[in-house]
Amino acid sequence: MRNEVIFDNRGIPDIMVVFTPDELGLPAEIRGKAVKEYAISKYPNTLIGGVPYSMPYQQPAVNINHDEAIRICEAKGPGWHLLTNDEWAALAHQSRKNGTLPRGNTDCGKSHSHPEETGTTYKDASGSSKTLTGSGPETWNHTHTAEGVADMCGNIWEHVGGIRFMDGQVQVIPDNGAAAGADQSRDSKEWQAIHTADGDPVYYKVEDGEISLQPVTPDCKDYDGVEFKELSAEAMDVPEKLIELGLYPAPGYEGTDYFWLDTDGERIVLRGGPWHSGAAAGVFAFHGYSSRARVSWGVGFRSALVRYSGDSGDLDNLDSKEQPEPEQTEAADPAETLSGLVRLVLAHQLTELYRAAGGADPDSFSRMAYEADDKEIQKAAALAFPLSQVNTAVELYRNVSQQLKIANTLTVTIGKEAADHE
Repeated sequence: MRNEVIFDNRGIPDIMVVFTPDELGLPAEIRGKAVKEYAISKYPNTLIGGVPYSMPYQQPAVNINHDEAIRICEAKGPGWHLLTNDEWAALAHQSRKNGTLPRGNTDCGKSHSHPEETGTTYKDASGSSKTLTGSGPETWNHTHTAEGVADMCGNIWEHVGGIRFMDGQVQVIPDNGAAAGADQSRDSKEWQAIHTADGDPVYYKVEDGEISLQPVTPDCKDYDGVEFKELSAEAMDVPEKLIELGLYPAPGYEGTDYFWLDTDGERIVLRGGPWHSGAAAGVFAFHGYSSRARVSWGVGFRSALVRYSGDSGDLDNLDSKEQPEPEQTEAADPAETLSGLVRLVLAHQLTELYRAAGGADPDSFSRMAYEADDKEIQKAAALAFPLSQVNTAVELYRNVSQQLKIANTLTVTIGKEAADHE
């Protein structure tokens, strides 16, 4: 595992956490292509010009429906996709195995169980007490270190791809195929049910305040929630795949994360829990209430990237064999490495804003941004998102004004030609 700055097809950086398939227990091959690495957004994504990015100290993007989250993640370039449930569950199991289940913003800006742990809050139109991405302590990362994936517990629910429920039946895009451009539409033929060893499909039944597994379609349609550890399966043997995908508790799991499900029609899946959910939030928290069209102030997402063996890792997919082997150097201190990544991303982002505003010396500004101290970086980061929104609005105004000028000129020209013709 390492942190890396990766530039998308617009040349804007994301801070990503990069894993080998073995490190996460994810497929080493997707659709016939050997996977070299999985790169996961370190932070819930923010939007810049309608494009998602993984950056620290930003307001996480919300009010994005499921299909739009898939579309804008895949539009970032080859290999980019909405984080899949396979990938989310792999991170959750890694945390559980290592004893580092993350805490987070579960009580309006602080951890409900450790109120001394706080993040930087902000107020949006919903009036909620969300925190800026990555602004909490290291225990809010999935490894309890500076290098881990941040904010998987609380703050906002997050869309995940490659999974849905249809009338209580769990269906998936197998072998993490959703990370490679699989059709995830409602009518896609790629959805497959999960089966028991005897070949029976798995259904979840919600009734009388309980959620249980069974091999046949539930007689009734209902919705409710229970603690994840309270899911039951007396009517069938639990397929190991359900545990792997975070859909049924592993033996001995005693967390308080909640599992919510509606068995009426198609339901997409959210993970993590919101800022006010207390003990019900967590990396195994599950939300299966929403239609794919629903948007909410409490729901966001994060992108991920698959790199395949034989690719250089850049956007041109050059053969890595043509690239020289990197020189072996002494490993840098992880905290310094992460700090450098953060500074690089913020320096780039702030310099672009400076240049767009007509700044006369972007090179000097970039150097100043990179050399700023921690407090200056935090303040600048908190301002970067609203400034980018203002810049986008200004650019839109300029474009509209230019179009109006062209339209007026065209009208005058046509009018003159019509008069001459008469």
